[in-house]
Amino acid sequence: MAVTGARVTVGTSAVALNTVSTGGQCLRIKNGAAVVSLGASGVTTVNGFDLAVSGEMTVELDGGDVLFAICATSSVVHVLTT
Repeated sequence: MAVTGARVTVGTSAVALNTVSTGGQCLRIKNGAAVVSLGASGVTTVNGFDLAVSGEMTVELDGGDVLFAICATSSVVHVLTT
C-alpha cells in the first residue's frame, strides 16, 4: 500500500480524513490550532473523540472504514496514511 500525506482543513461540518479502502489503513494524525472531534460520519463536537491542540494519535482502521473530524472553529489536521 502506498503512503500518502494530506493536510485537511476541519471546520464546522464533518470532513473525511481518509478515503475508503478495501484493506485496512493506519492513520497517523497531528492536530493544529483548535480541538477537533473524531468519529463516524455523523460526528459532532459533543459525541466525538476529542484530539487536543497539537495532539497526535495513531488510528488503525478496518477495510471500508472512514474517519471523520469536526471542529467548533477551524483547524488544519495533518494525516499520514499507510
